[in-house]
Amino acid sequence: MTDQGTATVRVSRTLNAAVEDVFDAWTDADRLQQWLLPGPGTVARAECDPVVGGRFRIAKLFPTGVDEVTGRYLVVEPPHRLVFTWESPGTTGGRQTRVTVTLRADGDTTDMTILHERFPAEPFADGARAAWTSIAAKLETHLTRPTAA
Repeated sequence: MTDQGTATVRVSRTLNAAVEDVFDAWTDADRLQQWLLPGPGTVARAECDPVVGGRFRIAKLFPTGVDEVTGRYLVVEPPHRLVFTWESPGTTGGRQTRVTVTLRADGDTTDMTILHERFPAEPFADGARAAWTSIAAKLETHLTRPTAA
């Protein structure tokens, strides 16, 4: 039997981008590599297969070391919803947690909610709240920067 944590993180943000573009940013490995990172550092590698049962892997390099996130897609409903497992020694203490990304079109903008559940303890959730807030800001920057022609 798996012990499920009870701490939860919710981060919401309105993004100046179409819902399809936001969904694509969450499901394209090249794009994930550009923004899915809190604080200073680099995404050294991002891989994803955004289908139910598909896996993803993100290797992040920080000044303090390497953090690798892995998971499996549980729900893929373009362009409105993604649910995936999330496992990372740095974020979850190695425990498998669950992330739900909900996107709602509102004219030319998208309301995004990230719900990260099943943390083993509140200190992990506190760190994740700060990380997801930073990541949401980086996604907004990624979505609003001019693209090369």
